[in-house]
Amino acid sequence: MKMRRIMLVFVFLLLIPYICSLAIIGIGFNALVLHSTDPFRTAVGAFVGAIIMLAVKATIQRPLNLLAGDIYDSFLQQILRFFSIRRRPLLQVANFILDFVLCTLATIVIRLLLPLEWIVGTSMGFVILVMFISTCLGAYIEYDNLSIDAEIKQS
Repeated sequence: MKMRRIMLVFVFLLLIPYICSLAIIGIGFNALVLHSTDPFRTAVGAFVGAIIMLAVKATIQRPLNLLAGDIYDSFLQQILRFFSIRRRPLLQVANFILDFVLCTLATIVIRLLLPLEWIVGTSMGFVILVMFISTCLGAYIEYDNLSIDAEIKQS
């Protein structure tokens, strides 16, 4: 697979949905939690968000492994494989800590950037729409390599 195509799939199928997931966590936390500016409540929300991100990452393991197998640049391959939750326990802990930090930042940035009316109102719909379109584009670009049908045809 060409590197340009790999990068497109990475951006549309993994990176944009990952950022949208962080935004959904930040929006949901700020919309549901009263006094969301409290540091303890933010830490608890980020912890729950990091657990949710682990669940999200479980669904992208197959595309992640397929993309990492097609990349010959070891640095990019290690970046992709870092997000795999089927790795050594030390990398899993590092991955969880990264998600915790990013969820904390997401809740703070959403709180600072958007007024409460937007957080409670329409912002979630826009983020979900962007995530849906991005995922559809990524899956369309690389359907042949990421589908289960490709394995059946090879057998």
